[in-house]
Amino acid sequence: MTTADRPDEPDTPPGKDGAIRTKYDWTSTTPSTAVIETVAVASDREPVGIEPLYEVIDPDALDALVCSNGDEPAGDGVTVTFEFGGQSVTVHDGGSVEVRPVEPRSEA
Repeated sequence: MTTADRPDEPDTPPGKDGAIRTKYDWTSTTPSTAVIETVAVASDREPVGIEPLYEVIDPDALDALVCSNGDEPAGDGVTVTFEFGGQSVTVHDGGSVEVRPVEPRSEA
């Protein structure tokens, strides 16, 4: 699948901070699928070229947290942030996914 074939493209090109923001309809795309698609776009890789999501976070748990009944937004202001595929990923219950490069950690 090429970038042009992906169903939901980023709402805006990467900003100065390198973040890509996408908007999805949770009734047609699960949050876990949205994460994989958005990270693939952000990292310029095919979805199959990224580590499996389940090695980082339970996809079913993510979907359940963000969607109250499996497909409708939870509407409780739920936000989940984690690292996946070399990116920092934030998923909001309103249908948005934000992906940005992981900040280098400073040695203390």
